[in-house]
Amino acid sequence: MPLSPLPHSPRPWSVSILKAYRQLNHIYQTASSYVDSGSVEAHRLRQYGRAIIQDAYPLLLLLEESADSESLPHSWIEDVATEFTALLALVDDAWTSAKDEYVKNIMAIIV
Repeated sequence: MPLSPLPHSPRPWSVSILKAYRQLNHIYQTASSYVDSGSVEAHRLRQYGRAIIQDAYPLLLLLEESADSESLPHSWIEDVATEFTALLALVDDAWTSAKDEYVKNIMAIIV
């Protein structure tokens, strides 16, 4: 599932907007691809969850602050934030499943 592309603009996007979008897209594509692969490890899922919370959300807040001066639609920022929130839920669900599977395997060894 791809991240929504930057909306069309009558003028070229600033370097700041393009850089922020590239970072957001990288975070989104990397985490999404890993979750979709079905081969999940809890520590990697935690890293992807942290990247969303610690990197993507602050970038989205910065984009929101500069939206008017950059002519970036607030609705696009909200849509992308919603996409990241949905992805974070998928990452969290996969992390919980991986953790539960690990505990189940350890319990089978102990018992």
